Amino acid sequence: MALKSKQNKLDNENEELPFPVEVVTETEPTSTDVTVVEQTGSIQNFNVEDALAQWEAYQIFTEKLLDKSDYIDIKGKAFKKKSAWRKYARAFNINTEIISKDITHNDKGIVTEAEFIVRATLPDGRHCDGWGNCSRREGNKNKPNHDIPATAMTRATNRAIADLIGAGEVTAEEVLR
Repeated sequence: MALKSKQNKLDNENEELPFPVEVVTETEPTSTDVTVVEQTGSIQNFNVEDALAQWEAYQIFTEKLLDKSDYIDIKGKAFKKKSAWRKYARAFNINTEIISKDITHNDKGIVTEAEFIVRATLPDGRHCDGWGNCSRREGNKNKPNHDIPATAMTRATNRAIADLIGAGEVTAEEVLR
Protein backbone atom coordinates (compact mmCIF):
# COMPACT_ATOMS: atom_id res chain seq x y z
CA MET A 1 0.00 0.00 0.00
CA ALA A 2 1.49 3.35 -1.02
CA LEU A 3 1.66 6.26 1.36
CA LYS A 4 -0.21 9.30 -0.02
CA SER A 5 1.32 12.72 0.02
CA LYS A 6 -0.02 15.21 2.55
CA GLN A 7 1.57 18.09 0.62
CA ASN A 8 -1.50 18.87 -1.57
CA LYS A 9 -3.75 19.32 1.43
CA LEU A 10 -1.19 21.62 3.07
CA ASP A 11 -0.74 23.65 -0.12
CA ASN A 12 -4.50 24.29 -0.29
CA GLU A 13 -4.64 25.55 3.24
CA ASN A 14 -3.11 28.98 3.55
CA GLU A 15 -3.02 29.02 7.30
CA GLU A 16 -0.24 28.19 9.70
CA LEU A 17 -0.81 25.06 11.74
CA PRO A 18 -0.14 25.18 15.49
CA PHE A 19 1.82 21.90 15.37
CA PRO A 20 4.67 20.51 13.27
CA VAL A 21 3.60 18.66 10.14
CA GLU A 22 5.64 15.97 8.45
CA VAL A 23 5.31 15.85 4.69
CA VAL A 24 5.22 12.26 3.47
CA THR A 25 5.91 11.66 -0.18
CA GLU A 26 4.47 8.73 -2.07
CA THR A 27 6.66 5.63 -1.66
CA GLU A 28 6.27 1.92 -2.02
CA PRO A 29 7.57 -0.12 0.91
CA THR A 30 10.08 -2.81 0.03
CA SER A 31 9.42 -6.43 0.86
CA THR A 32 12.52 -6.59 3.05
CA ASP A 33 12.01 -3.51 5.23
CA VAL A 34 10.02 -4.01 8.41
CA THR A 35 9.11 -1.57 11.14
CA VAL A 36 8.50 -2.98 14.59
CA VAL A 37 6.83 -0.95 17.30
CA GLU A 38 8.22 -2.15 20.59
CA GLN A 39 6.29 -2.11 23.86
CA THR A 40 8.33 0.90 24.90
CA GLY A 41 6.70 2.89 22.12
CA SER A 42 9.95 3.33 20.22
CA ILE A 43 10.17 2.24 16.62
CA GLN A 44 12.94 -0.02 15.43
CA ASN A 45 13.62 -0.45 11.73
CA PHE A 46 15.36 -3.53 10.46
CA ASN A 47 15.90 -5.26 7.20
CA VAL A 48 14.62 -8.82 6.80
CA GLU A 49 17.61 -9.78 4.67
CA ASP A 50 19.97 -8.55 7.40
CA ALA A 51 18.04 -10.52 10.04
CA LEU A 52 18.20 -13.67 7.92
CA ALA A 53 21.94 -13.16 7.39
CA GLN A 54 22.42 -12.86 11.15
CA TRP A 55 20.50 -16.10 11.71
CA GLU A 56 22.60 -17.84 9.05
CA ALA A 57 25.73 -16.54 10.79
CA TYR A 58 24.44 -18.03 14.06
CA GLN A 59 23.95 -21.42 12.34
CA ILE A 60 27.51 -21.34 10.95
CA PHE A 61 28.84 -20.22 14.32
CA THR A 62 27.05 -23.14 16.01
CA GLU A 63 28.65 -25.61 13.59
CA LYS A 64 32.10 -24.24 14.42
CA LEU A 65 31.58 -23.80 18.17
CA LEU A 66 29.96 -27.10 19.08
CA ASP A 67 31.15 -30.65 18.54
CA LYS A 68 29.61 -34.12 18.91
CA SER A 69 30.21 -34.15 22.67
CA ASP A 70 27.82 -31.17 23.04
CA TYR A 71 24.86 -33.22 21.77
CA ILE A 72 22.98 -36.24 22.98
CA ASP A 73 20.78 -38.45 20.85
CA ILE A 74 17.31 -38.99 22.30
CA LYS A 75 14.98 -41.12 20.21
CA GLY A 76 16.84 -40.29 17.01
CA LYS A 77 17.02 -36.54 17.55
CA ALA A 78 20.09 -34.52 18.62
CA PHE A 79 19.63 -32.22 21.62
CA LYS A 80 22.17 -29.71 22.91
CA LYS A 81 23.56 -30.54 26.34
CA LYS A 82 24.66 -28.27 29.18
CA SER A 83 28.14 -27.95 27.65
CA ALA A 84 26.68 -26.41 24.48
CA TRP A 85 24.74 -23.74 26.38
CA ARG A 86 27.80 -22.90 28.50
CA LYS A 87 29.87 -22.48 25.33
CA TYR A 88 27.27 -20.05 23.98
CA ALA A 89 27.32 -18.15 27.28
CA ARG A 90 31.09 -17.80 27.11
CA ALA A 91 31.15 -16.91 23.40
CA PHE A 92 28.42 -14.24 23.73
CA ASN A 93 29.70 -13.01 27.13
CA ILE A 94 26.41 -13.92 28.82
CA ASN A 95 26.23 -13.71 32.59
CA THR A 96 23.75 -15.82 34.53
CA GLU A 97 22.35 -15.35 38.01
CA ILE A 98 19.80 -17.14 40.13
CA ILE A 99 16.74 -14.93 40.56
CA SER A 100 14.81 -17.33 42.77
CA LYS A 101 14.87 -20.89 43.98
CA ASP A 102 12.49 -23.09 45.89
CA ILE A 103 13.75 -26.41 47.22
CA THR A 104 11.27 -28.74 48.90
CA HIS A 105 12.36 -31.39 51.44
CA ASN A 106 10.44 -34.31 52.87
CA ASP A 107 10.14 -34.90 56.64
CA LYS A 108 13.55 -36.67 56.59
CA GLY A 109 15.29 -33.66 55.04
CA ILE A 110 15.68 -35.24 51.61
CA VAL A 111 15.06 -33.01 48.60
CA THR A 112 11.91 -33.99 46.73
CA GLU A 113 11.58 -31.08 44.30
CA ALA A 114 13.43 -27.95 43.21
CA GLU A 115 12.46 -24.98 41.08
CA PHE A 116 14.82 -22.27 39.84
CA ILE A 117 14.50 -19.05 37.88
CA VAL A 118 17.78 -17.98 36.28
CA ARG A 119 18.42 -14.72 34.44
CA ALA A 120 20.82 -14.62 31.49
CA THR A 121 22.13 -11.13 30.64
CA LEU A 122 24.10 -9.77 27.69
CA PRO A 123 26.66 -6.99 28.23
CA ASP A 124 24.18 -4.43 26.80
CA GLY A 125 21.68 -5.30 29.57
CA ARG A 126 19.24 -7.31 27.47
CA HIS A 127 18.12 -10.34 29.46
CA CYS A 128 15.81 -13.36 29.58
CA ASP A 129 14.64 -15.43 32.51
CA GLY A 130 14.48 -19.20 32.36
CA TRP A 131 12.48 -21.50 34.62
CA GLY A 132 13.57 -25.01 35.54
CA ASN A 133 12.09 -27.71 37.74
CA CYS A 134 13.09 -31.22 38.80
CA SER A 135 11.45 -33.65 41.20
CA ARG A 136 12.02 -37.02 42.79
CA ARG A 137 9.26 -38.42 40.57
CA GLU A 138 11.61 -38.19 37.59
CA GLY A 139 13.59 -41.11 39.00
CA ASN A 140 17.28 -41.87 38.56
CA LYS A 141 18.23 -39.34 41.25
CA ASN A 142 20.65 -41.35 43.40
CA LYS A 143 21.81 -38.27 45.30
CA PRO A 144 18.56 -36.28 45.51
CA ASN A 145 19.93 -33.48 47.69
CA HIS A 146 22.38 -32.68 44.91
CA ASP A 147 20.86 -34.09 41.72
CA ILE A 148 17.41 -32.52 41.98
CA PRO A 149 18.49 -28.89 42.61
CA ALA A 150 21.40 -29.18 40.15
CA THR A 151 19.13 -30.48 37.38
CA ALA A 152 16.53 -27.76 38.03
CA MET A 153 19.21 -25.06 37.96
CA THR A 154 20.76 -26.48 34.77
CA ARG A 155 17.38 -26.53 33.05
CA ALA A 156 16.65 -22.93 34.07
CA THR A 157 20.10 -21.74 32.96
CA ASN A 158 19.94 -23.54 29.62
CA ARG A 159 16.46 -22.14 28.93
CA ALA A 160 17.51 -18.58 29.82
CA ILE A 161 20.54 -18.73 27.51
CA ALA A 162 18.54 -20.38 24.70
CA ASP A 163 15.81 -17.75 24.93
CA LEU A 164 18.30 -14.88 25.11
CA ILE A 165 20.14 -15.89 21.94
CA GLY A 166 16.89 -16.76 20.19
CA ALA A 167 17.62 -20.45 19.77
CA GLY A 168 14.18 -21.51 21.02
CA GLU A 169 15.29 -25.10 21.39
CA VAL A 170 14.38 -27.72 23.93
CA THR A 171 17.57 -28.65 25.76
CA ALA A 172 18.73 -32.20 26.49
CA GLU A 173 18.23 -31.72 30.22
CA GLU A 174 14.58 -30.82 29.62
CA VAL A 175 14.00 -33.98 27.60
CA LEU A 176 15.86 -36.32 29.95
CA ARG A 177 13.22 -36.79 32.62
